[in-house]
Amino acid sequence: MNFAKPMIPPIMLHDMERIAPGGAHDSANGGQWKPALDPPKTKFKGVVLPLSNEDLEYLPEGTYTKNSQKLYTNRERLEVGATFSDPFDGKTYTIATELTHGPIHPMKRYLVEKRGGASPK
Repeated sequence: MNFAKPMIPPIMLHDMERIAPGGAHDSANGGQWKPALDPPKTKFKGVVLPLSNEDLEYLPEGTYTKNSQKLYTNRERLEVGATFSDPFDGKTYTIATELTHGPIHPMKRYLVEKRGGASPK
């Protein structure tokens, strides 16, 4: 059987870059972690959208900030804690959690936090 699979329309998706974690401990500086100056990046297609009222009401974490948004992708698997940049708005985001539709659904949704200064709850 071939069932319809909800997907994000390709016209909405644009190139984003997943930023691989990288760096080393600097022994000359007391062993402090020094992030890589130019970490490797891989491209994927996605779109960042604002949270809806329903999302705000039913978030499993029970908390969100003004920097909370959603990332939609078609089949792209990202791990919690991963960072990516969106050239469309020039911002960097961190994956906070996956908002699943279930194991058979190809569209992936993630709760993401815009990186930067601390934001009020």
